[in-house]
Amino acid sequence: MANSYKTDVIEVSTTGSDVDFFTSPSGGCIVRDVMIYAKTANTTVGILYDDRTDDARVATETSMAVGDTWRPFTTPIGMEGAHRLSVNTNEAVNILITYVEFS
Repeated sequence: MANSYKTDVIEVSTTGSDVDFFTSPSGGCIVRDVMIYAKTANTTVGILYDDRTDDARVATETSMAVGDTWRPFTTPIGMEGAHRLSVNTNEAVNILITYVEFS
């Protein structure tokens, strides 16, 4: 099987801490882009990276307005199998993630 590009839209309606929105497939992947879309005013979003040993906050955006978009990563991220991306948010958001899955 060849490597494949995939794009997923995830709706995060659960507010609070450490809501998983992406888990790397077993062979690993490169996350090319993550875009957060704020559905309400005064949205605060924090992105965490979990490498199965520690959750590290890697980016935070505060006071997003309705319809604002935010890209927390400026470069692609290599993720090993079962590593996760999580979000902490005070409001519901939509997340668009584009990644390359290794076969």
